[in-house]
Amino acid sequence: MDKLCSLAEEYPQRGFDEFFGIIRQQGFIWNRKRVLRIYRLMKLGLRRKYKKRASCKNKRTFTGSRAAEPYLEHGLYE
Repeated sequence: MDKLCSLAEEYPQRGFDEFFGIIRQQGFIWNRKRVLRIYRLMKLGLRRKYKKRASCKNKRTFTGSRAAEPYLEHGLYE
């Protein structure tokens, strides 16, 4: 528990997976589920960063016969 706390202070932007990997590399044989449970009890979880969605303001949808109009003007569908 102390090791996990010291890693959180040393690397504040890292997440559970990296903490667990560092702990295992240092020779501690800890169960992943136990470390995750302690990690959650200590409330060390970081906010997830999600991808931003594209705005739908300029989204054009083509339906019906309007979809083929530009091709008809140039004589591609005759």
